[in-house]
Amino acid sequence: MKQRLWWTIIASVFLAVVTLSWQPLTAHADYKISDYDVHVDVQKDGSAEVTQAMTYRFDDDYHGVFNKQDLRGIQGAQFQGATTRLNSGMTETVRAADTGANNTYKLTQTKKQFQVKLYRSVSDGDELRVTYRYRLLGLVTNYQDTAELNWKIIGTGWDQPLENVRLTIQLPVKPVGDLQAWTHGPQAGRTTVDRENARVTMTLARNPENSFVESHMLFPTDVTPFNARKSSKKRKAAVQKQEAALANAANQKRQRQIIVKWGIYGLTVAIFFGVFIGFAWWLRRHPAQVHVKPTPINHWFEVPTVGPAVAQSLWKTASPDTKAMSAEILQAAAAKEITLEPIAGKRKPTVKITKLGPISNSFLAHCFDKIAVRDELRLDQLQAFGKKDKKGRLNKWFGEWQATVDQDVATYQDKTNYKIRNTWNGMGVAVTLLGIVATLAAMFISPMVTTITGVVALIIAAGTWIVGITNYRKITINTDEGLTLVNQINGFRQMLKDIGHFNTAEIGDLVLWEQILPYAAAFGLAGKVANKLAVDFGTAALAAGIGIYYPIFFANDGLDFDLSGSLSNSFSSALDASSNASSPSGGSGGFSGGSSGGFGGGSGGGAF
Repeated sequence: MKQRLWWTIIASVFLAVVTLSWQPLTAHADYKISDYDVHVDVQKDGSAEVTQAMTYRFDDDYHGVFNKQDLRGIQGAQFQGATTRLNSGMTETVRAADTGANNTYKLTQTKKQFQVKLYRSVSDGDELRVTYRYRLLGLVTNYQDTAELNWKIIGTGWDQPLENVRLTIQLPVKPVGDLQAWTHGPQAGRTTVDRENARVTMTLARNPENSFVESHMLFPTDVTPFNARKSSKKRKAAVQKQEAALANAANQKRQRQIIVKWGIYGLTVAIFFGVFIGFAWWLRRHPAQVHVKPTPINHWFEVPTVGPAVAQSLWKTASPDTKAMSAEILQAAAAKEITLEPIAGKRKPTVKITKLGPISNSFLAHCFDKIAVRDELRLDQLQAFGKKDKKGRLNKWFGEWQATVDQDVATYQDKTNYKIRNTWNGMGVAVTLLGIVATLAAMFISPMVTTITGVVALIIAAGTWIVGITNYRKITINTDEGLTLVNQINGFRQMLKDIGHFNTAEIGDLVLWEQILPYAAAFGLAGKVANKLAVDFGTAALAAGIGIYYPIFFANDGLDFDLSGSLSNSFSSALDASSNASSPSGGSGGFSGGSSGGFGGGSGGGAF
C-alpha cells in the first residue's frame, strides 16, 4: 500500500506539472507593460493617423524606453511626437534632442523602420504612461473590387508580454455595410466589427512576448477615394478564400486543444475518484485490530523495563531524538564504557568523553572511530565536525542508531493497525493533491467546470480528512503489551515532571536515581530532577553515591552545561551542512492562427 501511495503522489505531481505547463512563459525583465492601446484613424488617402499608448511598471531603475515601427510593405511614416506621464503626475510633451536628457527622444528612421528612443529616468515602483503619435503612409491598397488593409499592429519585437490590449481601427466614412475584418494572433482574443460606425475593435487580455497581432480588413474603395496606391487586379475573392482556410485551420486547432484539455481533465478526475475508491476499498477490507487501553496511571515509580531511548520513542510515537541520545550516553557512562568530564570551551562549556572500553551505542562508536583523538571526544569537536561534514556522515550515523531503536519499538506495536493508520493519512494527502490537480485542469475548460470540480473535490477531501482523523485517533497502534508499557512510561514521566511534589530520598536510594537520570534526560527533565536530588540528598551524599553523574549535573564549578543541548547543536550543524551540502465562410472572423502576410511584423519595443 505504501508503494501504491508513492506512485499516486508521483502521478499527482506529474499531472500538476503537465497542467501548469499550459501557462504561457513570461520573459524575465524588471518591468511589465499593460494597458496597451492603439487607435488608428484611416484617412481617405489610404494613410493613417496612429496613436499608440502603453503603461510601463518598473521593478528597477531604468533610463528610458524605446519603440520600433516596421515600415516594410508601406510607403513610409512621419513621426509626430510623444508624451509621458510619470505615476499620477502631469502629462509632459517629449522634445527631440540628441543629448539624452530627461524627457527627450532620439528618432532613427530608414526605409525599413523607425525607432524612437525616449529618455525618461524611472525608479523601482514607478509607472510610466507613454504615448506615441505618427502617420503611416500607403497603409491601404485600392484594388479593382475592394480596398485592403493588412497590418501587424503588434509586431514580434516585444520581449515582454503586453497586458490588457485594445486595438481600434476607425475608417474615415460611415456606415460601411460591406466591411469585413479578420484578426490573426493568440486565439483568446476578440474582434468586433461595427459596420454602422465603420470601426473594428480587437481586445486581448494578454499578448505573449514575441507574438504578433495582425488585422486584415476589406471595405469598398469609395472609403479611401483619394488613395494613390492602386491595383487593377481583383482581390476580394482571393482574400476571402485565404481567410476561410485560416479560419478552418484555427477552428481545427481549437477543437484539438479542447479535446486535449478535456482528455487531461477527464484523466485527472478518473485518477482522483480511482484513488479515492481504491483507498476506501482497501480500508474496508482491512479493519483495525481492537486493543483495550488500560486505566491511565497517574504516577509510576518503577524504572521502565525498556531503555530510555525506546521509552521516549514509545511515549512520543516517533523516532528517538538527541535527548534520547544524551540518555544513552549517560547509560554508557554508568556501564563504565566512557567517562564524562565537563570543561570550559572557547565560547561556552562543553564535555569531554573518554572511551574506557567497547561502546554499545552505534552512533557514539562511529564518533570515537572517526572524530575522537586518542580515545577522547569533546562535544565542541563533534559540533565542528558536523559543520564540515558535507557528506552528512554524522546524520547517517544518527539515522542508523534511530533505526535500531525503531526496531525495538516495533515489537510493541501492532503492524496492521500502524499500516491502517498511515493509510488514512496517505488517503487524505492523495485525495487533496489530486483534487487540486483536477481543479487546476478544470480552469482551462470553463469557470463553471472549475467551480463544480473545486466544490466536489473540497467536499470529498474534507470528508476524507474528517473520517481519517477520527479513525486515526481511534486506531491503537500498540499491542496489549505495548499499551501496558506505554501506560507505565507515561506515569513514570509524569512522576519525574511532578518531582517537586515528592521527597526523592523516600522514593528510592541514590542507586535507583542513578538508573532514573538517563530517563529524565530522554524526557528533557534531567535538570529538574538533578536539582531536586541536590535538595533532598545533599551534595555530600550525591558525590559519594552518584559519582558517575555528579561532575555533570552537580559539581560543574559554575559551568552551565546541557548535554542534550550540546548534542542538538552538533546535529543542527550536520543537518545544515548536508542540506547545503473563427468563421470558415469567408466573412469577418475573430482571432485565428497563421498570418495573412500583413506588414509590420518587426515592430516592438521595451526599456533600457
